[in-house]
Amino acid sequence: MSASARQTLCRIETLASVNSTNDHAWQLLTDGNKSPFVCLAEQQTSGRGRRGKQWQSPAMGNLYLSLFWPFAANCPPRGLSIAIGVTLVETLNAFGINNLQLKWPNDVLCKGHKLAGILIESRYNGGYNTVIGVGLNFRLSPDLQQIVDQPVTSLEQQCSQLPCRNQLAGQLIENLIEAVEKFQCNGLNDFLQSWHSMDLLFGHPVEISNDAETFSAIAQGINANGELQYLYKGQLMSLSSSHYSIRLSL
Repeated sequence: MSASARQTLCRIETLASVNSTNDHAWQLLTDGNKSPFVCLAEQQTSGRGRRGKQWQSPAMGNLYLSLFWPFAANCPPRGLSIAIGVTLVETLNAFGINNLQLKWPNDVLCKGHKLAGILIESRYNGGYNTVIGVGLNFRLSPDLQQIVDQPVTSLEQQCSQLPCRNQLAGQLIENLIEAVEKFQCNGLNDFLQSWHSMDLLFGHPVEISNDAETFSAIAQGINANGELQYLYKGQLMSLSSSHYSIRLSL
């Protein structure tokens, strides 16, 4: 990491095992750490994904990290997952990892298989204390792939040579800091064009569901606020809630 990136962070903590890096970050905030910081772990015993799902986090040399960032009251982090997703893909591209796409709101896929996920949590307390969690699969055992409820993949399966995990983690943290600073100044303006070029769903029929309903639509990209746009019964609609599940229709 560059000197300026290191100086932005009040601490970088690495852990052998933790329940989840996001939960640990919230505990560090409770303990009085209110400036930007990062925590990483070799293993998560209770890793969390979106919509309350478990993120399988074995001690197999994967990447689990969380960045804490305090946003001002006039800068709510709506749509931040768009900026983080674009940044994660661009970071991986720089390491020669290609054929990546983004699935709204926060999944990175390679050839239709999930490679990485993002979990962003925000709490308002005069400003928006925000934790940005990233899980990236370097290696996955065949047994683990069997129990996950969707097609998944790892860098080991997609690369002829795995990148150095420390180097990739350092570069990703630096790029995330830069992305957050851009987001604070310009919202999603610096990320919308890149998202469009990476968008897995655009123009495709999708199934949108939550606990109460399921309906079919045609994905139409995202708007300036990072909301999913879709055509439903001839009308252009927007979806902001990440509590919905979005799947490509077969």
